[in-house]
Amino acid sequence: MNQTPQANQSTDHLGHDKLSAFIDGELAPAEKQRIEQHLSTCHECTLRVLSATQLKTATARAGQRFAPPPDALARLTAQLHSQQAPAKPLQTMKTQANLPTKTPARIFSIRPAAWAALAAAILLTVSFLGWRQLHPTNTLAAELLDQHLATLSSSATPQVISTDRHTVKPWFQGRLPFSFNLPEPAALPPDTTLKGANLTYLNGQPAALLLFTIHKHEVSVFLTQRSTSPTLTTLPNTRSGFTLHAATTPDLRIVAVSDVNPAELDNLIASLVQAQKPI
Repeated sequence: MNQTPQANQSTDHLGHDKLSAFIDGELAPAEKQRIEQHLSTCHECTLRVLSATQLKTATARAGQRFAPPPDALARLTAQLHSQQAPAKPLQTMKTQANLPTKTPARIFSIRPAAWAALAAAILLTVSFLGWRQLHPTNTLAAELLDQHLATLSSSATPQVISTDRHTVKPWFQGRLPFSFNLPEPAALPPDTTLKGANLTYLNGQPAALLLFTIHKHEVSVFLTQRSTSPTLTTLPNTRSGFTLHAATTPDLRIVAVSDVNPAELDNLIASLVQAQKPI
Protein backbone atom coordinates (compact mmCIF):
# COMPACT_ATOMS: atom_id res chain seq x y z
CA MET A 1 0.00 0.00 0.00
CA ASN A 2 1.50 3.33 -1.06
CA GLN A 3 2.02 6.03 1.55
CA THR A 4 0.82 9.54 0.97
CA PRO A 5 3.41 12.34 0.67
CA GLN A 6 2.21 13.70 4.01
CA ALA A 7 2.93 10.39 5.72
CA ASN A 8 6.37 10.19 4.17
CA GLN A 9 7.19 13.68 5.36
CA SER A 10 6.29 12.78 8.94
CA THR A 11 8.31 9.54 9.04
CA ASP A 12 11.41 10.35 6.95
CA HIS A 13 14.40 11.78 8.83
CA LEU A 14 17.14 14.11 7.71
CA GLY A 15 20.12 12.51 6.03
CA HIS A 16 23.64 13.30 7.21
CA ASP A 17 24.39 15.56 4.23
CA LYS A 18 21.22 17.57 4.67
CA LEU A 19 21.82 17.87 8.40
CA SER A 20 25.38 19.14 7.90
CA ALA A 21 24.35 21.60 5.20
CA PHE A 22 21.56 22.94 7.42
CA ILE A 23 23.89 23.45 10.38
CA ASP A 24 26.52 25.16 8.20
CA GLY A 25 23.93 27.46 6.58
CA GLU A 26 24.56 26.15 3.08
CA LEU A 27 20.94 25.52 2.05
CA ALA A 28 18.72 27.64 -0.16
CA PRO A 29 16.00 29.56 1.72
CA ALA A 30 13.21 27.27 0.48
CA GLU A 31 15.07 24.11 1.50
CA LYS A 32 15.99 25.63 4.87
CA GLN A 33 12.35 26.48 5.53
CA ARG A 34 11.28 22.95 4.62
CA ILE A 35 13.77 21.46 7.08
CA GLU A 36 12.75 23.88 9.82
CA GLN A 37 9.15 22.76 9.38
CA HIS A 38 10.28 19.14 9.66
CA LEU A 39 12.24 19.89 12.84
CA SER A 40 9.20 21.49 14.45
CA THR A 41 7.49 18.08 14.49
CA CYS A 42 10.40 15.60 14.59
CA HIS A 43 12.05 15.25 18.01
CA GLU A 44 14.67 12.78 16.73
CA CYS A 45 15.99 15.08 14.01
CA THR A 46 15.88 18.08 16.35
CA LEU A 47 18.06 16.18 18.82
CA ARG A 48 20.50 15.23 16.03
CA VAL A 49 20.77 18.84 14.87
CA LEU A 50 21.27 20.03 18.44
CA SER A 51 23.91 17.39 19.19
CA ALA A 52 25.83 18.14 15.99
CA THR A 53 25.70 21.89 16.66
CA GLN A 54 26.97 21.39 20.21
CA LEU A 55 29.79 19.17 18.97
CA LYS A 56 30.83 21.77 16.42
CA THR A 57 30.73 24.54 19.02
CA ALA A 58 32.58 22.48 21.63
CA THR A 59 35.29 21.55 19.12
CA ALA A 60 35.82 25.19 18.17
CA ARG A 61 35.96 26.26 21.82
CA ALA A 62 38.29 23.41 22.74
CA GLY A 63 40.73 24.58 20.11
CA GLN A 64 41.02 27.88 21.96
CA ARG A 65 41.65 26.33 25.38
CA PHE A 66 45.11 24.98 24.68
CA ALA A 67 47.89 26.18 22.41
CA PRO A 68 51.09 24.07 22.48
CA PRO A 69 54.22 26.23 22.78
CA PRO A 70 56.24 26.56 19.54
CA ASP A 71 59.38 25.11 21.14
CA ALA A 72 57.51 21.92 22.07
CA LEU A 73 56.46 21.38 18.47
CA ALA A 74 59.99 22.14 17.28
CA ARG A 75 61.50 19.56 19.66
CA LEU A 76 58.96 16.93 18.60
CA THR A 77 59.62 17.56 14.90
CA ALA A 78 63.39 17.35 15.43
CA GLN A 79 63.06 14.11 17.39
CA LEU A 80 60.91 12.51 14.68
CA HIS A 81 63.48 13.41 12.01
CA SER A 82 66.42 12.17 14.09
CA GLN A 83 64.84 8.73 14.40
CA GLN A 84 65.02 8.33 10.62
CA ALA A 85 68.67 9.45 10.32
CA PRO A 86 70.50 6.10 11.18
CA ALA A 87 68.86 4.31 8.23
CA LYS A 88 71.02 6.10 5.62
CA PRO A 89 74.54 5.13 6.92
CA LEU A 90 73.48 1.46 7.22
CA GLN A 91 72.37 1.35 3.59
CA THR A 92 75.64 3.02 2.45
CA MET A 93 77.78 0.44 4.32
CA LYS A 94 75.97 -2.47 2.65
CA THR A 95 76.53 -0.95 -0.78
CA GLN A 96 80.26 -0.34 -0.22
CA ALA A 97 80.78 -3.93 1.03
CA ASN A 98 78.96 -5.35 -2.02
CA LEU A 99 76.49 -7.06 0.29
CA PRO A 100 73.10 -8.08 -1.05
CA THR A 101 70.48 -5.58 -0.20
CA LYS A 102 66.76 -5.83 -0.20
CA THR A 103 64.68 -3.36 -2.05
CA PRO A 104 63.57 -0.98 0.65
CA ALA A 105 59.89 -0.51 1.19
CA ARG A 106 58.62 2.77 -0.06
CA ILE A 107 58.59 5.35 2.71
CA PHE A 108 56.30 8.29 2.29
CA SER A 109 57.99 11.44 3.51
CA ILE A 110 56.08 13.65 5.86
CA ARG A 111 56.83 17.33 5.83
CA PRO A 112 57.66 19.11 9.06
CA ALA A 113 54.42 21.09 8.82
CA ALA A 114 52.45 17.85 8.75
CA TRP A 115 54.30 16.53 11.80
CA ALA A 116 53.61 19.78 13.59
CA ALA A 117 49.91 19.60 12.77
CA LEU A 118 49.75 15.97 13.94
CA ALA A 119 51.54 16.81 17.17
CA ALA A 120 49.24 19.76 17.79
CA ALA A 121 46.19 17.57 17.24
CA ILE A 122 47.48 14.97 19.70
CA LEU A 123 48.30 17.56 22.33
CA LEU A 124 44.94 19.26 21.82
CA THR A 125 43.04 15.97 22.19
CA VAL A 126 44.90 15.01 25.35
CA SER A 127 44.38 18.48 26.79
CA PHE A 128 40.64 18.49 26.01
CA LEU A 129 40.04 15.00 27.41
CA GLY A 130 41.96 15.87 30.54
CA TRP A 131 39.94 19.04 30.97
CA ARG A 132 36.66 17.11 30.72
CA GLN A 133 37.86 14.55 33.28
CA LEU A 134 38.95 17.21 35.73
CA HIS A 135 35.73 19.22 35.33
CA PRO A 136 32.86 16.71 35.12
CA THR A 137 30.46 19.05 36.93
CA ASN A 138 30.93 21.67 34.21
CA THR A 139 29.41 19.50 31.46
CA LEU A 140 25.87 20.73 32.10
CA ALA A 141 27.07 24.34 32.34
CA ALA A 142 28.87 23.99 29.01
CA GLU A 143 25.72 22.59 27.39
CA LEU A 144 23.61 25.45 28.75
CA LEU A 145 26.09 28.09 27.63
CA ASP A 146 26.53 26.56 24.17
CA GLN A 147 22.78 26.64 23.60
CA HIS A 148 22.52 30.21 24.84
CA LEU A 149 25.34 31.31 22.53
CA ALA A 150 23.59 29.58 19.64
CA THR A 151 20.50 31.77 20.23
CA LEU A 152 22.69 34.87 19.93
CA SER A 153 23.68 33.99 16.37
CA SER A 154 22.38 36.38 13.74
CA SER A 155 21.04 33.41 11.76
CA ALA A 156 19.19 31.90 14.74
CA THR A 157 15.42 32.27 14.45
CA PRO A 158 13.13 31.08 17.26
CA GLN A 159 10.73 28.30 16.32
CA VAL A 160 7.90 30.40 17.72
CA ILE A 161 8.20 34.19 17.62
CA SER A 162 5.76 35.97 19.89
CA THR A 163 5.56 38.21 22.93
CA ASP A 164 2.14 36.77 23.79
CA ARG A 165 2.21 34.07 26.45
CA HIS A 166 -1.08 32.72 25.10
CA THR A 167 0.73 31.97 21.84
CA VAL A 168 4.00 30.63 23.25
CA LYS A 169 2.62 28.25 25.89
CA PRO A 170 0.09 26.43 23.61
CA TRP A 171 2.82 25.92 21.01
CA PHE A 172 4.50 23.41 23.34
CA GLN A 173 1.39 21.26 23.77
CA GLY A 174 2.12 17.80 22.40
CA ARG A 175 5.82 18.61 22.10
CA LEU A 176 6.75 18.25 25.79
CA PRO A 177 5.88 15.56 28.36
CA PHE A 178 5.14 18.30 30.90
CA SER A 179 3.40 21.67 31.08
CA PHE A 180 4.28 25.04 32.56
CA ASN A 181 2.82 28.50 33.04
CA LEU A 182 4.11 31.86 31.86
CA PRO A 183 3.68 35.01 33.97
CA GLU A 184 1.54 37.85 32.74
CA PRO A 185 3.51 40.78 31.28
CA ALA A 186 2.68 42.90 34.34
CA ALA A 187 4.23 40.24 36.59
CA LEU A 188 7.56 40.30 34.75
CA PRO A 189 10.41 42.47 36.09
CA PRO A 190 10.69 46.00 34.62
CA ASP A 191 11.85 46.19 30.99
CA THR A 192 11.61 42.40 30.58
CA THR A 193 9.98 41.03 27.43
CA LEU A 194 9.18 37.54 26.19
CA LYS A 195 10.24 37.32 22.55
CA GLY A 196 9.83 33.64 21.58
CA ALA A 197 10.73 30.05 22.34
CA ASN A 198 12.34 26.89 21.04
CA LEU A 199 11.90 23.19 21.65
CA THR A 200 15.30 21.85 22.68
CA TYR A 201 16.99 19.05 24.59
CA LEU A 202 19.03 19.35 27.78
CA ASN A 203 21.11 16.40 28.91
CA GLY A 204 19.16 14.30 26.42
CA GLN A 205 15.75 15.29 27.82
CA PRO A 206 13.16 17.52 26.08
CA ALA A 207 13.09 21.07 27.37
CA ALA A 208 11.39 24.38 26.71
CA LEU A 209 13.80 27.18 25.86
CA LEU A 210 12.13 30.52 26.55
CA LEU A 211 13.77 33.62 25.10
CA PHE A 212 13.53 36.92 26.96
CA THR A 213 15.20 40.31 26.85
CA ILE A 214 16.03 42.35 29.93
CA HIS A 215 16.85 45.87 28.79
CA LYS A 216 19.00 44.95 25.75
CA HIS A 217 20.41 41.74 27.20
CA GLU A 218 19.37 38.37 25.77
CA VAL A 219 18.21 35.75 28.29
CA SER A 220 17.74 32.01 27.75
CA VAL A 221 15.50 30.21 30.24
CA PHE A 222 15.41 26.40 30.20
CA LEU A 223 12.44 24.55 31.68
CA THR A 224 12.79 20.80 32.22
CA GLN A 225 10.83 18.13 34.03
CA ARG A 226 12.20 17.79 37.55
CA SER A 227 11.81 14.01 37.68
CA THR A 228 14.04 13.43 34.63
CA SER A 229 16.40 16.42 34.53
CA PRO A 230 19.85 16.48 36.17
CA THR A 231 20.39 17.99 39.60
CA LEU A 232 21.57 21.58 39.70
CA THR A 233 23.55 21.54 42.95
CA THR A 234 26.90 21.56 41.14
CA LEU A 235 25.97 24.20 38.56
CA PRO A 236 28.44 27.13 38.73
CA ASN A 237 27.08 30.65 39.18
CA THR A 238 29.17 32.05 36.34
CA ARG A 239 30.86 30.71 33.25
CA SER A 240 32.84 32.60 30.59
CA GLY A 241 31.38 35.91 31.73
CA PHE A 242 27.75 34.68 31.76
CA THR A 243 25.54 34.19 34.81
CA LEU A 244 23.79 30.85 35.35
CA HIS A 245 21.05 30.87 37.96
CA ALA A 246 18.66 28.02 38.76
CA ALA A 247 15.52 27.29 40.74
CA THR A 248 13.08 24.43 41.19
CA THR A 249 9.35 23.99 41.64
CA PRO A 250 7.59 20.74 42.62
CA ASP A 251 7.47 19.75 38.92
CA LEU A 252 10.10 21.83 37.10
CA ARG A 253 13.73 22.81 37.05
CA ILE A 254 14.38 26.32 35.78
CA VAL A 255 17.79 27.56 34.63
CA ALA A 256 18.47 31.03 33.22
CA VAL A 257 21.61 32.09 31.32
CA SER A 258 22.52 35.68 30.46
CA ASP A 259 25.10 38.42 30.82
CA VAL A 260 22.56 40.70 32.50
CA ASN A 261 22.91 41.85 36.10
CA PRO A 262 22.54 38.72 38.32
CA ALA A 263 19.93 40.40 40.52
CA GLU A 264 17.71 41.10 37.50
CA LEU A 265 18.13 37.53 36.32
CA ASP A 266 16.99 36.31 39.74
CA ASN A 267 13.91 38.53 39.50
CA LEU A 268 12.95 36.89 36.21
CA ILE A 269 13.39 33.41 37.67
CA ALA A 270 11.30 34.40 40.70
CA SER A 271 8.45 35.54 38.43
CA LEU A 272 8.55 32.21 36.57
CA VAL A 273 8.52 30.26 39.84
CA GLN A 274 5.58 32.32 41.07
CA ALA A 275 3.67 31.60 37.85
CA GLN A 276 3.82 27.84 38.52
CA LYS A 277 1.98 28.14 41.82
CA PRO A 278 -1.72 27.22 41.71
CA ILE A 279 -4.11 30.12 41.86
